[in-house]
Parts: sequence; structure tokens; C-alpha cells
Amino acid sequence: MKKVIDCFSFYNELDLLIYRLNILNDIVDYFIIVESTHTYSGKEKPMFFIENIKLFERFEDKIIHIVVDNFPHKYPNINYELNQQWVNEVYQRECISIGVDRLQLDDDDILLITDLDEIPDPETIYNIKNNKIPSGIYSIKMDLYYYNLNTRCTNKWNDGKLITYKKYKELSISCDKIRHYTDCCFFIEKGGWHLSYFGNESFIKNKIEKAAHQEFNKNEFTDIKIIEKRIKNFEDLYGRNGCEFQKIKITENQYLPPEYDKYLSKFIVLE
Repeated sequence: MKKVIDCFSFYNELDLLIYRLNILNDIVDYFIIVESTHTYSGKEKPMFFIENIKLFERFEDKIIHIVVDNFPHKYPNINYELNQQWVNEVYQRECISIGVDRLQLDDDDILLITDLDEIPDPETIYNIKNNKIPSGIYSIKMDLYYYNLNTRCTNKWNDGKLITYKKYKELSISCDKIRHYTDCCFFIEKGGWHLSYFGNESFIKNKIEKAAHQEFNKNEFTDIKIIEKRIKNFEDLYGRNGCEFQKIKITENQYLPPEYDKYLSKFIVLE
């Protein structure tokens, strides 16, 4: 049977990491978790995975933890106007290949290349694992949520990729380029859920301040009261045109993450 390797960057999203490992554990053969000593904005950060390693002991035989301590640009020697924070993000994602190279993989094995908060649907991945598929890159179509399971975007999210190891070798490009590969021949419907900004107001403020999107690191987006208002009103965090969200009741949602009531109950708006 083909192997599934789940590869993603990790910052501090412990709730989602616990969730992801638990719901995918029966399907995934290895988890490649890439964590940096610095944020994309170049500032030193705690090593959240290492500091909370006891939470993940039951998965230790499957986890390949890659530590990135050599970002190209670190504070204060980083220029946001030149978008050097994006160089850091790209570099961290490229380090996924360090973990891949440690494994002995076959051509039909599968790599999932996503960010941590892009949660693949375990049922869909199970079906792919247990059936023959053409070699190639697959764009994973996901439902996009902000803040909680009641705030869903009207558009789909498809940045996450699935790639066969044969295609991975043939292309010989970085994992970041695979993520942004646009010539996908295949699309995976019901691919999962992008659970973006799943945290309280302080968590969201921190993410904005430390992320590669430094153009949003302004008081009009990081002010706690403004964040509270947008969460309450089921609005886009940045007030963008063409990025519409709608309130959806849990009882009316036909496609929810598995075991959400066990692991994600704090991210449900009570009616």
C-alpha cells in the first residue's frame, strides 16, 4: 500500500496541530513538521512544538520535526519594503524537503504539502491512498473558514497540494514552488478545511504582527476591538472586496471537519 506523508509548516497553532495529528493518524505514515526559531517577520520566537512535546508522545514514531534556525533575514536586519519576510516563509516551506529526503519512498507514495491550518479530509485522503491514481500534482479544494466553524468564505481555497513521489522527483522543484504550481492537471473535491485565524483576538493580533503579510500589520487590523467586531459580524479580517464570508449554523452545514465537537468545540459560536 502506498504511504502518505503529511508535510506542513508550524508556528504556534497547538489546538490545530493536536487536531490534525489525531484525525489523520490512521491514514498518514509520517508527519513532517517544519518549525523555525524565528517568525517570518524575522523576530525570535519560542519553539512551541518542542516546548509542548509531551502532547505529541503518541505520535513520536511518525513525526519528523525539522528545526529551521538559519532564516535568510532576521530582525533588525530585515527590510519589509523589499518583502524579505516572504523570503523567510518560502525558505521554511522549502525545508520540507529535508524531511522527505530522510525517507525511503516509492513512486506511488503521496506527499501532502500544506500549511498547518489547511486540514486535509481524512476520508478523501483514505480513498486516494487505497486506490490507484495518475502520477501528478493535485490541487486540494477546501472550504475556507475564519475564526470559527460558523464563519465560512463564499469562495473555495485550493493552495494546498497533493503530489505523487514520482512527480516530485520528476519536477525537482522546491516544496514552495509545488504549493504555488498552477499547471495542476487534477483537482480534489471535498479536500478538507482551511481553518484560518482559529484563535482568540490576541492570537489573531499576534499572527498578523508576525506573518509575512506585513502590509496588514497596521493598527486598523491589529486593534483588538476591531478584530472583535469583525469576528462578531462574521466579516473578513481585512475588509477586502471580493472576500466575502457568511454565517453558517453548525446544524445546517453538510460538510464539517470530523470530530469537530471533540477537538474544535471552542471554535463554535453558540446560538
